[in-house]
Amino acid sequence: MKGLHGWMQAIKGSEAAVLSTLLKELDRVTASDDSSGKQLADLILKDASLTSTMIRIANAVAFNPSGVPVTTVSRAILNIGFKHIRSLCLSIKVLEAVLKESPSPMLVAMLAKSLHGSNQAKALCPDLPASQQEEVFVASLLGHLSELLVLGSTEDEVKLFINEVEESSTGTEKNRFAEKHLGVSFSRLSKTLMKQWRIDGLVNQVLSGAESESPLVEAVELGDEISRAALLGWDSIEFKDVMARVAKYRGISVADARKEVLDTADETAVMIAEYGKQLLVNHIPTSKRPYKPKKIKDAVVKKLIEPDSDFQLNTLQQLSEIMIAEFNINAVFKTILDGINKGVGLERVALAIFDKSHNTISAKYVAGTGVDTWREKFVIPFQKSHSGFLYNLFEKDEIVWVGDKKYTEFTDLTTNNIQGITKQKNFFIAPLIADKKRIGFIYADMGESSRELSSQYFEGFKRFIQQVRLALTVLASRQKR
Repeated sequence: MKGLHGWMQAIKGSEAAVLSTLLKELDRVTASDDSSGKQLADLILKDASLTSTMIRIANAVAFNPSGVPVTTVSRAILNIGFKHIRSLCLSIKVLEAVLKESPSPMLVAMLAKSLHGSNQAKALCPDLPASQQEEVFVASLLGHLSELLVLGSTEDEVKLFINEVEESSTGTEKNRFAEKHLGVSFSRLSKTLMKQWRIDGLVNQVLSGAESESPLVEAVELGDEISRAALLGWDSIEFKDVMARVAKYRGISVADARKEVLDTADETAVMIAEYGKQLLVNHIPTSKRPYKPKKIKDAVVKKLIEPDSDFQLNTLQQLSEIMIAEFNINAVFKTILDGINKGVGLERVALAIFDKSHNTISAKYVAGTGVDTWREKFVIPFQKSHSGFLYNLFEKDEIVWVGDKKYTEFTDLTTNNIQGITKQKNFFIAPLIADKKRIGFIYADMGESSRELSSQYFEGFKRFIQQVRLALTVLASRQKR
């Protein structure tokens, strides 16, 4: 729990600190009627990444319907518009500062929501001068900056915070959980950040929390509410309530308010795609693609398992020692499953064996996450038929990748017996046979994260299956002595 001072130090050391300087320079240039496009171009040219992104966006259809290539910043400014450069530059630099390698799902969702809310807020002020529209956009985005910077951290406190909130949580809810786990609310952190950066203007009125009759403050607040309610669905009660407020604010009908908001949502999705940040687009609800909330908490708190070659080698060495020393087939099985899970990187693994009557097969050992109930639920009847999946598996004695085009004959035979338990249509399975006697099978999938299987995973799986088959052969030979 870092508290205000600790998180301010963490933010101070981030790349986002350059935003304060950029904002002041942009304010100075864009606020003056005497400023020229050349002055603004010179400012943008100081930043290589900003320059390249600005030119790419200026070539987009929205800003360049003629299709004439834009190759200079000066021309880009003309296409985009002098008064819109400030919000565009800020958006680009916020994305650059916040999005690092492998951003958490919650950070991606909140960044998309913040950009959506900022655009909605700006769109609520069509009759105001462009400079005030830009002020509304900037205030909205800056108001969420401290939250985004914190979510970009890998600290344990942040993971605990993420596990308590939802994408559609209110600002009050997020502040409460931030105080609980981070030691400071986002509101207080944001106000302190703006003060330290000496950022004046509308954002401070918004962050003050005091009731204000300013239409600009109300626009920022409404924009934020629109982006939050949109995550609950266009037909949700929350969204309908916000539409009533928007209609009153704009002096239009609820139907017209809804149309304007959905149009802005569509424009936001296009804009973010033009920024080159496709991973954010799916988090923006549009008129054609209502938002479907995704489970974010577990994906953040639980680190996804990855292949570990060193663990594989150590496990294979351990298996050799078990088979040379006091042979214990149960120890072999457990070590094999551990190797497939932690070494190969497959999330869920099970060894299932036949019962005495040979009529059913059930899980005896399991490894990985999300398999707590498998020992009780993983029970499959053995269908002694040429059309049965397990019958063919044992008859052909082949290691199979169900769902892969090379194994369509097995994939076509699968039934709900396995899929109903594991909820997966793609998995690896290998029959275990000793001295021509069916023992059971080993099953593995990526059911916890639903990541795709690959040939790398399959080769690793087969490597361990070969070892368990060798162990069964050794066991059978010893029992004949």
